[in-house]
Amino acid sequence: MFDQAISGFRAITLLEILAFLIPFVIAVTIDLGSHKKHHAITMKDATMWSLIWVTCSAMFAGFIWWSRGAEAASLFTTGYVLEKALAVDNLFAFFLIFKSFGLTLPHTQFHQHRILYWGILGAIFFRVIFLGIGALIVNLSPYILIAFALVVLWTVWKMWQSADDDDEVDYTSHWSVRMVRNVATTSPSIESGKFFSHGVTPLFLCLICIEVCDVVFAFDSMPVIVAVVRDPYLMITSSLWAAAGLRSLYFLLVAAQNIFWALEKAVMILLVFVSGKLIGSAFGFHLPNAISLSIVAFILLAGILYSIFVEETKPEAPKPE
Repeated sequence: MFDQAISGFRAITLLEILAFLIPFVIAVTIDLGSHKKHHAITMKDATMWSLIWVTCSAMFAGFIWWSRGAEAASLFTTGYVLEKALAVDNLFAFFLIFKSFGLTLPHTQFHQHRILYWGILGAIFFRVIFLGIGALIVNLSPYILIAFALVVLWTVWKMWQSADDDDEVDYTSHWSVRMVRNVATTSPSIESGKFFSHGVTPLFLCLICIEVCDVVFAFDSMPVIVAVVRDPYLMITSSLWAAAGLRSLYFLLVAAQNIFWALEKAVMILLVFVSGKLIGSAFGFHLPNAISLSIVAFILLAGILYSIFVEETKPEAPKPE
């Protein structure tokens, strides 16, 4: 049983490891080092960096095509698109966290860069952990796929609940923040721009919230990627290439959050499809990857087009008597 669990890892060659690690580390280092200046990232800058990350990922997909064939490249692309789609809800949570800590104002939003620097590194780390575990246990029993499907449906339920709830969460009272405040001296000022200055600053408390969000998201997204991409190498590399570009995607989504209002609903429909695919796989039903990729692309494209051509309808506020 153990040999079956690690068989996918044994198939990974040294060339494949180096072909991923070298360009990935270089790209992450350049991206993180290029956003150290204290200025707001414009939509133009965020779009440019997002396109750069998509180009790097496409080039790596080309390497997968060359080394493993078209089917493997298609699986990598599916995992990448899924991870990007799932990131939408997580990045909006980042925005609400920053808003709770007062870091979305014109004179404070530059602090987001440093927090996202460590947040993206945390996202990469936690994905390696959870996807590694998922790749190890996915082939042990078909019932594990059913358990994964239940986790995905639970994620859909959480997204549905948060979509109906108009009240914003105050993350300054989050359990992780309260825990840090109970064991450390806190400083109310963010003027220093540091995580520690005469105690723990609000910037560090915000970072704690971001990292906790990373853990939850990595856990929620793991069964989704496992459902479609069963190969450990393709699973981890597609997820990490998608995660590495989250900082640029964050600023792009914040700028366009009112435009693609239906995208979150499209992601919920996508997750229902993924849970069905997991249950079907548990009982021996395999959907060809080309069809899976087409369905994923269709659902996301429909959400984007619906957002563009149909105006969002919001319930009217009750008129005072």
